[in-house]
Amino acid sequence: MKVLCQGNELSDALSKVVKALPVKRNNPILDSVKLTAMGDTLTVFATDLELAIEKKINAQVLIEGEIVVPGKLFADYAKKIESEQIELDGTVTTKLTIKYLDSELQINCMSADEYPVFNEVSTENSIIILKKEFKDIISKVIFDVASDDGRPNLRGVCLNVRGDIVEAVASDGYRLAIANAQVKNNGVTNKIIIPTKSISELSKLIDDDDETVTIYVEKNYVMVDLFHTKLVTRLISEDFLSYEKIIPSSFGTVATIDKKIFESAVERVSLINRIGKNGTVKMDIKEGSMLLNAKSDDGEINEKVVIGLNGKDLMIGFNPKYIMDCMKVIDEPFITFNFNTSTSPAVIKGESGRWEYLILPLRVIG
Repeated sequence: MKVLCQGNELSDALSKVVKALPVKRNNPILDSVKLTAMGDTLTVFATDLELAIEKKINAQVLIEGEIVVPGKLFADYAKKIESEQIELDGTVTTKLTIKYLDSELQINCMSADEYPVFNEVSTENSIIILKKEFKDIISKVIFDVASDDGRPNLRGVCLNVRGDIVEAVASDGYRLAIANAQVKNNGVTNKIIIPTKSISELSKLIDDDDETVTIYVEKNYVMVDLFHTKLVTRLISEDFLSYEKIIPSSFGTVATIDKKIFESAVERVSLINRIGKNGTVKMDIKEGSMLLNAKSDDGEINEKVVIGLNGKDLMIGFNPKYIMDCMKVIDEPFITFNFNTSTSPAVIKGESGRWEYLILPLRVIG
């Protein structure tokens, strides 16, 4: 192959597709990107066998063909020559020569015959969603995904399509995050679990605007076609947890709180045990206020927050990180904390009804 292309377009394509390269670099062929020159297009492709990203750019194709190039080196070098017109010469299949101005770089390459192929996904079943709403529901749950390899069914975000509503759900076993949005549903009826890396990169590729994006769903894969960019990812095959059965249907104590005031108070209180592994923030809820307390060997902090209280007084404790993770993505001025007992899950909700967070409490004394 031999092509002429613009450095900024090549660098942009490489910066997108290298996100599909394996985190652990132990296979030279998978640590590389495949370049395919055909017609008037240069296609840049990378995969780790679970996630694949393909980007097409305009190019003057002098000789059609394909070649496999070490991905990180190529991407890093392309950033340095973004302002130039570049010639890519892979007519010698064991190396790629990159020419610009009066300079050149030669990179050792591999045969494209050994590189995995792009897995096309059927377009029969799909959901269509506003890009900004997809990004929003993913941002509201992805921090909750499990990092424990022993629970593979929780190592991704579940998309549960119910008619014209999709719920994005994530859990690490100690907490649960749910966010929903409207979709146009074309035949998708099941829960699918998209691995964390894949859905994170998909969210980054999608613009935050009022246009729609179509997500094509098969039994084992999903595909998103973003004009000149395609992303395909393998789905997690295990069943997601039956989260619908975990969420309480009624509550004995409901506290309405100013989100910003509450967030600042929790942040200050949790400072006292931030360096510890098992910090706890205790909430003493009664008479229109919530007293927040945290202590450690370094001292003790108390903060009082005014609330609207409906129901019984209650004392309960939580890991402050779990609370702060939720606060960082909540974009409503007021929230409700919903409780039953000091040992049962609490649920944080907003007025919009578009999201909710369930958190298991910690044992508190006194």
